[in-house]
Amino acid sequence: TAMLLAASLPARADGTATLLCDFRHGQLEININYTRGTANDATAIISDQEIIWSPSGNQGGMAVINRYTGIMQLSRGNKEFRGLCNKKPE
Repeated sequence: TAMLLAASLPARADGTATLLCDFRHGQLEININYTRGTANDATAIISDQEIIWSPSGNQGGMAVINRYTGIMQLSRGNKEFRGLCNKKPE
């Protein structure tokens, strides 16, 4: 009976957050899944201080969000872009 009860319970939602990051020339939406360790479905390193990942389609690039300040840095080669991230209102 315990197996039947467990199978009938709804699945737990993953620990997720959606951030809106404002840059000089636009805005990016970043979906963070803390349970799976991903940012926009790409594998990420998530620590108390920052979230680091390589965005898809950005070969050799890196994205870093400082979790204390909300500042996001996107880099590719010698180009770097900075923006400010905030939690998306629900």
